[in-house]
Amino acid sequence: MTALVFGAGGLGQFAIQYLRLLTAATVVAVDPSQAKRQRALSLGAHDAAAPGDDLPAAGAVFDFVGSDATLRQAVEHVLPAGVVMVVGEAGGRIPFGFADVPYEVHLTSSVWGSYDDLRAVLGIAQRGDLTWDVEPLPLDQANEALSRLRNGEVAGRIVLTP
Repeated sequence: MTALVFGAGGLGQFAIQYLRLLTAATVVAVDPSQAKRQRALSLGAHDAAAPGDDLPAAGAVFDFVGSDATLRQAVEHVLPAGVVMVVGEAGGRIPFGFADVPYEVHLTSSVWGSYDDLRAVLGIAQRGDLTWDVEPLPLDQANEALSRLRNGEVAGRIVLTP
């Protein structure tokens, strides 16, 4: 099976690693930033593409952007009976109807999992199986951090510190 990951920022980078650790899926990262595509490959993605590139059909699509464009691409590339998981909060929408989405596709969203899921993620991190880029910034630079995040200028995660 193939899994597409739209958005190779902080959360997308974790998804790539989880997919490699927990599944046998071929993972394809999709991001407009060449640097983030390179980072995705270094984290284990089998392939990386820009949004306009030719993408494979996928049984699972994870959208960490959530824009009209990424949702449209997700629906265009998900296989019948596949799943599209929207995590990104860009406010995108797609038409939904019998002919608008492949047959029996599941469209869902996610904010987080259960307490047991969090415990499992922490266990993976404690084993040293996860890699992440963390950039600490002082709390008084929160607006700058948000601006950089909105502009796609953050390599991984920003942590605000007091």
